[in-house]
Amino acid sequence: MHPDATYLARQYYTAIDEHGYESLRDLLDPNFVQHRGDMTLDGREEFVSFMRDDRPQKDTTHVIDRYVQSKSDDEIVVHGHLEDSTGDEMFVFLDRFRARDGKISELRTFTRAPN
Repeated sequence: MHPDATYLARQYYTAIDEHGYESLRDLLDPNFVQHRGDMTLDGREEFVSFMRDDRPQKDTTHVIDRYVQSKSDDEIVVHGHLEDSTGDEMFVFLDRFRARDGKISELRTFTRAPN
């Protein structure tokens, strides 16, 4: 039995916040794609490379407000916000994860400025 999308999403945030790029790679399907307002990252290696090398700010923490499970175990929506190293809120996010065969296959990210 494969891990569900909720488990994968939790592991995803831990890997990013702790700079665990090998762990992040292991969570993602080779054909993983992230769609976000400013870009699309197509492929596991492109995404991991961006998170490791090109992210404008890496010393951040994802604070999760809630997980909203879909009717199936292969999709989860996560609402939260990103904090910088001083605990200031940078933006609010809504992430929709899709999983396939125990890996994250797609991530769609929506963001807005904090209130």
